[in-house]
Amino acid sequence: MSVYVSVTGFRPHPGVLRLARFWWRTMQAARQARAAPGNVRVVMRSVGGFYHTLTVWTDEASMRAYVRSGAHRRAMIGFRDLGGGRTLGFAADTAPDWATAYARWQREAREV
Repeated sequence: MSVYVSVTGFRPHPGVLRLARFWWRTMQAARQARAAPGNVRVVMRSVGGFYHTLTVWTDEASMRAYVRSGAHRRAMIGFRDLGGGRTLGFAADTAPDWATAYARWQREAREV
């Protein structure tokens, strides 16, 4: 089964209020992702000051529909006020484990 994988890493700007807003939006978007059509898995990790999300989808179209709707869309509006990050999306034959996806993110992710 082929899948589409998305790995993001977000580093919030300093400030308690920004961090609280970031977490509020993150939890809403994670709930949305878990319930989204085509979602296979959601993994969240914190590494080196970055808050990461690894999502696995049945196809890229499902992931893109999720990104453009609901809580995720609202989180993306004004995310630069909260911090910055890097993202990577790729097709794979099987869903990668965290270590494999994270290593690829480190090598290939682009700034957003």
